[in-house]
Amino acid sequence: MSDLSSPSLSVRPHRLHSLLWLLLGSLVLLYGGLYNGFPLVTYDTGTYLGSGMTLDVPDDRPLTYGLFTWLASLHFSLWFVIFFQCLILAGLLLRYFEVYVPRVRHPATRLALLLAFVWGTGVSWLSCELMADVFTPIGLLALGLVLLGHAPRWPGRLGLLALALASAMMHSSNVLSFSLAVGGLGALALARGWFRRGWLSAAYWRQSMAAALAAWLVLPGLHAAFGGDFAISRAAPAFLMGRLAETGILEKYLNNECNGPRANSLCASRDSLPNTASAFVWSPKSPMNQTGGWNSHLAEYRGIIGDILTSPRYYPYLASEAVQATLRQLTHARPGGAPPACGVDTPPWSQVRAFRNGYELKEYISSMQNQSQLDFTDLNERLSWIYLLSLLGLLAGMAHPGIRQRVGPAGAMLLVLVGVSLVANAFVTGNLANVLDRLQVRMAWLLPFAALLLLAQHGPALLASLLRRLRTDA
Repeated sequence: MSDLSSPSLSVRPHRLHSLLWLLLGSLVLLYGGLYNGFPLVTYDTGTYLGSGMTLDVPDDRPLTYGLFTWLASLHFSLWFVIFFQCLILAGLLLRYFEVYVPRVRHPATRLALLLAFVWGTGVSWLSCELMADVFTPIGLLALGLVLLGHAPRWPGRLGLLALALASAMMHSSNVLSFSLAVGGLGALALARGWFRRGWLSAAYWRQSMAAALAAWLVLPGLHAAFGGDFAISRAAPAFLMGRLAETGILEKYLNNECNGPRANSLCASRDSLPNTASAFVWSPKSPMNQTGGWNSHLAEYRGIIGDILTSPRYYPYLASEAVQATLRQLTHARPGGAPPACGVDTPPWSQVRAFRNGYELKEYISSMQNQSQLDFTDLNERLSWIYLLSLLGLLAGMAHPGIRQRVGPAGAMLLVLVGVSLVANAFVTGNLANVLDRLQVRMAWLLPFAALLLLAQHGPALLASLLRRLRTDA
């Protein structure tokens, strides 16, 4: 007869119990897709799904998320893609509750906190989208557990670092933003003596930095292995040129160079350049698209970008625009309008039709998104208050010596990591792509999440202390 009290048998119910709560957390995050009637999409979804099915490397984005959709769908349903996204994110969020809110021990209470948070911030709309955006916070949350010392055992730490590396390769902006976030935290720790005081582990920082930097080689290697160029994004020069056109720096360059030996194909259009980066890259009337598209100009654009970056006369303009774009992107923390309908003959519609011969096309067409029935008005109004109260509460708390002492180095390092990550994301996306709601919304919810963690852990004690003081004064 087997020993029912043996460790192997006693551990098994605990694991099943944990798995059950993880699945319930995933279900909470699946709300957006369930309510919509299908995973949410954008026009970019078409490229991701298509690359996963054909295994062709796209010019303008990594292949990695396409591979993820191909594998995570289990070759059966696109619902599985967002299920696994929600599963990963739920696991990370519940782990943060476990680490930073130890006073809340029962999983049901943690699930209730997660449910309230999802309702308040609408993060479910991000986790249920067939887009790589959800992997930006996933990667930084994984790095955070390592950086802040909450993955002391090697198997778990390696898993988190592998997840961070994979997340960095999901979106081209993640490669740089993860490196800047980890590097920025390390620079602050060195300058402020946090390594010396033991607030951060130098060894964990080096491991996290190695994972972030590895993406610079692993992603191009992945692309080369699938027949593409050894590059993070082949079309990156076109997007950078669009950004330079939007800032007016490209026009200044053309005015300076078009009458000399550095004249180029854009000189004929220097007085009619598109006003936005998006129009430069995607408009059929763009001078780039009227003369063969980005594949016809990549070498020329690399030369122009190199000239600008190595000419000190443009540095004041580049610095000014970098600061402006970063600050503007930081303010784009709400989703704005609901995702637009992507109906018949749009890129995502075409790829959903191609997936398993259109098995899920009817669900896709009848979804609330594609019937233009989603409305984010209430969510946007709610988020304005949530962000304002979170920011004011955190600033007021950190300014109070008693609260600051109670939160301690662990809470302070969490807030610093979130702040550095938000700025890094805003800097990279605002300057190398576009100032768009979508690119900051994917990260902005980390601020109220950090506030919730600290409030749930320390709020009751602070409230009790305040009530005792009021009774004493009375």
